[in-house]
Amino acid sequence: MSWRKELALVLACMATVFAAPAQQAAAASPGLYLCQNWGFNERPNYCNTYREPYGKCTTITDRFPTDARGVSSAGPDPGNWCTLYENEGCTGAELQLYYPGYFNLQDVGWNDRAKSFNCASL
Repeated sequence: MSWRKELALVLACMATVFAAPAQQAAAASPGLYLCQNWGFNERPNYCNTYREPYGKCTTITDRFPTDARGVSSAGPDPGNWCTLYENEGCTGAELQLYYPGYFNLQDVGWNDRAKSFNCASL
């Protein structure tokens, strides 16, 4: 076998090895943990972990109406970057979230404001 064919074979094998983790990462879903109470407190009320494909706009008003039961703490999983939006359909004012997120969204003027979100990989 010529050195060119050997090199091509080695490069093809390397491409396969290095492509597998990238494909797995692309297929992974980001996690975003939202709670009705500040401090990520599940009691006495409600928290929910969302796992949606990267870039998908998700409306959350079915589980977190923006009255007294809206989102008060929010945290994406490590390696994720999420954006909360003031309106459904990922429009309006935005709040960027990075791990570990916000223990109390009231500290940044976002208590009970979020109506939708989307996430991306860092």
